Amino acid sequence: LKVPPAAPTPFKGSPPPPIAEMMRILLLVCSAAMALAQELRGAVETVAAASYPMKEVPTDPTTGLALAALASAIVAPIVGVGVMLYLKEKGWWGGCALISGLIMIAWVFTAYLAF
Repeated sequence: LKVPPAAPTPFKGSPPPPIAEMMRILLLVCSAAMALAQELRGAVETVAAASYPMKEVPTDPTTGLALAALASAIVAPIVGVGVMLYLKEKGWWGGCALISGLIMIAWVFTAYLAF
């Protein structure tokens, strides 16, 4: 009983397959086309104008959104881990459902706001 030889594999010194050469050339041509298609005159001014679109910064000292965001960024993971540890002691194995449920609720809420 003879076993047929395995398919040749590329080793050091062997030429790359023709498809790899074609893909490299295609990547080079596409990259060159994208680079040459861009308008380079005035690009610096456009980027500078797009980077700083606001002329004045709103200053409302009564808003507590920044503090609420910071507090929720600290409190939410601690509460999530605490809830999962508490329920794990009771034999609950739905930590994945808890986290994915929160993510789903946030996703549906932001999708609702977008429309």
